[in-house]
Amino acid sequence: MCFGAIKKGFLAGRRKVIGLDGCFFKGACFGQLLVALGRDANNQMYPVAWAVVEKETYESWFWFVEKLNRDLKISNQGDGWVFISDQQKGLIGAIEDILPKAEHRMCARQHIYSNWKKKHNDKDLQKRFWRCVKAPNRSLFNYNRARLAQFTVEGAKDMMNTDPIHWSRAYMKLGSYCDSVDNNMCESFNNWIMESRYLPIISMLEWIRCKIMVRIQECITKCLKWS
Repeated sequence: MCFGAIKKGFLAGRRKVIGLDGCFFKGACFGQLLVALGRDANNQMYPVAWAVVEKETYESWFWFVEKLNRDLKISNQGDGWVFISDQQKGLIGAIEDILPKAEHRMCARQHIYSNWKKKHNDKDLQKRFWRCVKAPNRSLFNYNRARLAQFTVEGAKDMMNTDPIHWSRAYMKLGSYCDSVDNNMCESFNNWIMESRYLPIISMLEWIRCKIMVRIQECITKCLKWS
């Protein structure tokens, strides 16, 4: 599902940043809902497209990203675009095959941090970890990582199991106008449509359509009242 009005709105005032995620159905139907979210001018979620698939596989993500690529008219193999996701099965390979020049960030909270804190659950160490994640340049990243290594050499080493180019602000490319290091917006969307995920598929899609339509109108009404 990628409605014309939503697509036109995104293309008219886009930031080339897309969050990707999947969530399970909660009712009698089996399957998953894949979703692509942009960010509006107020830095809030802007639903772009969503799809029903049997499960998260390379094939389903490839199909979804390929359609997204066509609908959003992404050119030059994704150069200048940013995709933020958790480490979903098959998604990394699909993006590499369809949009090899796009910047692919991994959610620092859901993927990197959740695995890292299993071995390093001290609150002070966790604060030092987030200083590395949110460092604005590579010099400060290296400094904060060295400070972390003073308290836990193993923790500083484990942090690098995933290349920081995917999760630290210090390595983000210029021009995206988005320094987000997490995919919380997609998690918020999945929670926002939680009620619909208990419904049969057609009813679920109609419920989502109506909820998004109402939200867009409410946002427009609020904007018109701003000074």
